[in-house]
Amino acid sequence: MSKGILLFAFNNGIVDYYKMAVATAKRANYFLNLPVTLVTDKSSCPTTIEYMFDNVIYASADTSNIKGKQVWINKGRHRAYELTPYDETILLDTDYLINSDKLLDLFKIYDDFMCPNRTSFIMHPDSQQEQLSTSSYNTLWATLIAFKKTNKVKQIFECLEMVENNYMHYVQLYNMVSAMYRNDYGLTIAHRIVNGHYEDTRSYMPWSLSHIATDVKVYRNTPNLFNTEYTMMCEVNTRGKIKTEYCTVKDTDFHIMDKNTYMGLVDE
Repeated sequence: MSKGILLFAFNNGIVDYYKMAVATAKRANYFLNLPVTLVTDKSSCPTTIEYMFDNVIYASADTSNIKGKQVWINKGRHRAYELTPYDETILLDTDYLINSDKLLDLFKIYDDFMCPNRTSFIMHPDSQQEQLSTSSYNTLWATLIAFKKTNKVKQIFECLEMVENNYMHYVQLYNMVSAMYRNDYGLTIAHRIVNGHYEDTRSYMPWSLSHIATDVKVYRNTPNLFNTEYTMMCEVNTRGKIKTEYCTVKDTDFHIMDKNTYMGLVDE
């Protein structure tokens, strides 16, 4: 059975997602030795496609989602099922930094669908699990999804499209804080619906998705070794004091939440 990586990358005038996809594809080739397919539009990529993409699929960009007064082209992820050329696919956000061969383990342990249901923050150990709202359940993460082409998985992606098209209904139903569409929220709802509104714990990754928050600096030493730096205010004898902590990250994948941080690593 064929296995590969699928990336979506649509530039929005501020973030060069194509360039991020190039960096992600290079690391997928290096650490995983897997082929990479890119879904993009012609305005996002140069005339000559970079060599590390085995396939490039052109699709139209949905520019209807707004984040921070800027267009955020994250809709249409439900098309991953129909567009992937692989029997088994790892769907990644382009800001997921592959830093080991850990993702290959997913092919060994999942039935037909798997994604993270837990997160951890490097240098923020006390961070809490995100919820759809204060009165609902924990969020699944669409940053990383492994799936096979089965009837059940097809239903999940079809349901994800339905949720996206009727998103305001679910915002009101679950009393969400924000009406901005997020694939994480859409996936959480679609997965619940397809599983009869019950949890299917077999779909949950056995390890957490590691985030690096926007207030953490990241520096690259070698291809698989990074240094992180976090500065905070701490209380000492009732007076504020600056404290800086450092951490070395090696052979561990992580999701960089700040796009500028990721682009800084890509530009090095």
